[in-house]
Amino acid sequence: MIAAGLRLFPDLEDMPTFMAVIFVLFGLVLVYAGFYHARLRILRRRAYAGGRERRGTVRYLKPLGEDDALAYLVFANSHSEWLMSVDTSSIRKVEGDLSEGVAARAYLGDDDKIYGLDIGKVKALPISVGEPFEGKLKERIAWAERKKAEWAERAASD
Repeated sequence: MIAAGLRLFPDLEDMPTFMAVIFVLFGLVLVYAGFYHARLRILRRRAYAGGRERRGTVRYLKPLGEDDALAYLVFANSHSEWLMSVDTSSIRKVEGDLSEGVAARAYLGDDDKIYGLDIGKVKALPISVGEPFEGKLKERIAWAERKKAEWAERAASD
C-alpha cells in the first residue's frame, strides 16, 4: 500500500495526489496494526509463561449479535474488574452462559493488565489488553449507554 502511494510502480505514476496520500496513510495504519498485534502476542506469551494468575468470573459487557466479530468481556474477581475485547470465534466453544458469568482465569502482566484469558478450557484470543474497569472508563461507558437509550426513546416517540 505504501509503495503504491509513493508511486513506485510504473502503472501508478499518474495516480492523483490525494489518492496517493490515502494509500500511504492506510498503509501506515496497517503497519502500525501489525506491530501492535505482534507486541500483544509477545506480551500474551509472557503473561502465560510467568505472569500473575487471577481467578474470577467473566461475562459479556453487552449482549452479542449474530454477526459480531468482537466481544467485550468483563473479568471480575473479589476486588477488581477489567474490560477487554476478544475475538468471538475464540470463545464460541465456551461451556456455560457468558451473559450470566463463567469461571475463568486471567493472566496479568507486570502492569496489572490482562494479557491472557482462559474461560474454562478455552483460551480466548484478545484483541486488546484488559484494562482496569473503574473510574473514568466506567463513567464514560455508562454515559454512552444512557445517551443511546435516550436516542432510542426519542426515535421511538417520533
